[in-house]
Amino acid sequence: MEPDGRILLTKDGQKKAAAVYDRHVTLTRFINEILHVDEAIAEKDACRIEHIISPETFAGIKAMLKK
Repeated sequence: MEPDGRILLTKDGQKKAAAVYDRHVTLTRFINEILHVDEAIAEKDACRIEHIISPETFAGIKAMLKK
């Protein structure tokens, strides 16, 4: 963490952050567009789910959204 509060990530940290962000965006979209849940609720639920979802389930959701 920089003195001004900025956080600098290693390359591994950047990859992990990008993966979490991808899960968040994908899950929010899935919950909102496919399940027809209000966007604000979809966003909150995605925040909870993105940390515990299995890779297999996430891959299935991503595949469904590509169709």
